[in-house]
Amino acid sequence: MLSGNTDYDWEFYGKTNPYFGVVSWDKFKQENLSAETLEEFFETGQQHVNRILKVVHEQLDPAFRPQDALDFGCGVGRIVVPLAQICESVTGVDVSESMLKEAKKNCQEKALSNTNFVKGNDSLSDLVATGKKFNFIHSFIVFQHIPCDRGEAILKTLLGMLEDGGVGVLHFTYFKKISSLSKLMISLAKIFPFLVRLRSLVKGEAYRPMMQMNAYDLNSLFHILQEHHCLHAAVRFTCHWQDEGVILFFQKTGQPIP
Repeated sequence: MLSGNTDYDWEFYGKTNPYFGVVSWDKFKQENLSAETLEEFFETGQQHVNRILKVVHEQLDPAFRPQDALDFGCGVGRIVVPLAQICESVTGVDVSESMLKEAKKNCQEKALSNTNFVKGNDSLSDLVATGKKFNFIHSFIVFQHIPCDRGEAILKTLLGMLEDGGVGVLHFTYFKKISSLSKLMISLAKIFPFLVRLRSLVKGEAYRPMMQMNAYDLNSLFHILQEHHCLHAAVRFTCHWQDEGVILFFQKTGQPIP
C-alpha cells in the first residue's frame, strides 16, 4: 500500500472491508456480502487447498499429510477453515487485529476448535516465542503486499519454523506488467500520499489505501530456500491482473546438497 505503513493499511481493510481486502472482487465488498457470497468466498479457499495439495502429492511427496499448519497472512480465515478440516491444528497469523477477530468468529461459527490465531509482526516474535514447529506452511497473495526486504526476512523466519520433511507453499509476485504512465503515477503516490485520497474523491468512491504490489527477486528467493535446505521444489506460475508471480512448492530435506 502506498501510505508507506502496510500494517496500518491492512488494519484499515480489516475494519472496513475485510473480505474484499482478501479477495478483491466486487461481490465480496462489505455492502454486497450475504450468506451466499460468504459461502462462495470460503469455497474459493477450499478449491485453493485442493489444488495446492494435488501439486504437493504429484510433485513432492505422495504420502504427505498436513498436520500442524501455519497460514501466514490468514486474513479472515479463507484458508484456515479448509485446512482445519484436515489438520490436527492450524495457526493463522495476520498483522490486522480486525482480520483476526473476523477469522476467529468464522471458525467459531463453523465449530472448529483446532485453530489458533496470532498477531504478526516482521519478526513473528509472538509465534517464535512459542518454539512451535509446523509440518506445513502456507501463504497466498500476501507477500506481494509486503516490501521485499521485510518479506525476505519474514520468509527466513518461516523456514526456520518448518520441520524437516515439512512442506511449504508460498506465493510471490516477481514482475508487474504496467505502462510507464502507471509507474509514474505509483511513484508520485508514494511521494504524495494525498493523491490516493484525491483519486477516490474524483471517482466518487469511499477512500481506501491502494494495495502495494511488490516484485520479488526470484534469485534471492531460491537462494533463501537453498540456504534453509528446502531442496525438493516445484514451481507454478500465476498472474493476477498485471502481476506475474509464482507459487513455490518445496519440502525441507534437512540436509544440504551433497
